[in-house]
Amino acid sequence: MVSDRFPVFFCRKDESSNSSILPTRFTAFILLTFIFIAEVSAEGVPDKNYLRIQHNVPSYNDNLSTSSIGMLAIQKNLVGMVDLSYLQSEPYGDAVTLDLGAGYAFNWVVSPYLLLGISLGYNWDQEDAITAYFPEAGLLLEFTDTFGITMSAKRYYSLYEKDESIVMLGLVFRN
Repeated sequence: MVSDRFPVFFCRKDESSNSSILPTRFTAFILLTFIFIAEVSAEGVPDKNYLRIQHNVPSYNDNLSTSSIGMLAIQKNLVGMVDLSYLQSEPYGDAVTLDLGAGYAFNWVVSPYLLLGISLGYNWDQEDAITAYFPEAGLLLEFTDTFGITMSAKRYYSLYEKDESIVMLGLVFRN
């Protein structure tokens, strides 16, 4: 049967669960395709590579705390990112995720960027895999040739069966 050969696109819906796996898997496939096309069309060496360390403090509306370390690369007007994130949530427990994203950046003194990304991870308190997709808008400000700060806002969709908004502040180091 054709559906047995393509588990990413076709799956049987579990009637006992409220969430549907198909839209999440399809969205992950579309975002991975977008990232792959952006990476294939980019030149070999980015103009700027950054080591990015970010953290957010939960607000009174939500209780999601996020810390991440990763890479941010800007080539002409394309931006790509890879982050390893640690999530802490009081009702859902602790998790670790790998965030991948690609988008558009303005290479100015204060460099704003927009990107779309996916988050793939594992929650060891619930012993369950987690997936989410997110848009991210951010600013990158370089103080010197090797040091700067970043501010970004993310809106996680389908993370723990609800949407989460976070604002992250961080440091960037450039080689």
